[in-house]
Amino acid sequence: MWPLVRIESIKQVKDRSLLFWTILLPVASIILLIELFTSGSSQAQKTLVASQSVTGMSVFFSTFVIISIVISFVKDREKGIVARLASTPLQPHHFFLGKCVPFFIIILFQVLLLTILGVYLYGIEITQYSSYFLVVVLLSMQVTSWGVAIAAFAKTENTGLVMTNMIALGTAVACGLWTPFDQLPSYLKIIGMLFPQYWAHQGLVQSVSTLPGGENLILVTAVLIGYTLLGFILSLVGYKKYIKRARG
Repeated sequence: MWPLVRIESIKQVKDRSLLFWTILLPVASIILLIELFTSGSSQAQKTLVASQSVTGMSVFFSTFVIISIVISFVKDREKGIVARLASTPLQPHHFFLGKCVPFFIIILFQVLLLTILGVYLYGIEITQYSSYFLVVVLLSMQVTSWGVAIAAFAKTENTGLVMTNMIALGTAVACGLWTPFDQLPSYLKIIGMLFPQYWAHQGLVQSVSTLPGGENLILVTAVLIGYTLLGFILSLVGYKKYIKRARG
């Protein structure tokens, strides 16, 4: 498993597009939104907007790492790497874990970087760093597991791209990642609470003193772990089809 982790890590470090999706675009988007909506406002108002933007956009942009996961899986399948690995004693769960670890670290780094940006540039106040970090870890696990599940079933890179955009944009609207959740229509609130992105965002919110609301940490933890396990189960279910396409 660990050699696979090392190989995948090297591949992602060399991928310049990943730098754009995980760092440059999120940082530029957050700064632009904050400056656009707080022009001429007080520092307190700017901090409030920054708190919503940083927590919401952290969850939103973490989803786009799924694109890199799908691309990695599809390329390995098409190049015959997966077919060769299938002939070794490597177990399916070891294969998925080996591919997952680098992306888990990428998402973790991305969200923590955006958080540091908000704290030091806009004065966001985090009251419970341990709780906040726990939610970031759980979010990274959940997104990674669902990225692998999508990659296992995706026939092409475009399929994964379409599915990722649908998930990212749909949950951004319904889960209150772009606007405060309490300002959404009641029907969108009901829909939004069905997605793990809502629980991840509310888990971050409950540790930020400059934002009202948030969900109980125990409930957030249970929901995100449940979605993570479901993602890995779907990955294992799709593994046979993934291997079959690789051998074909």
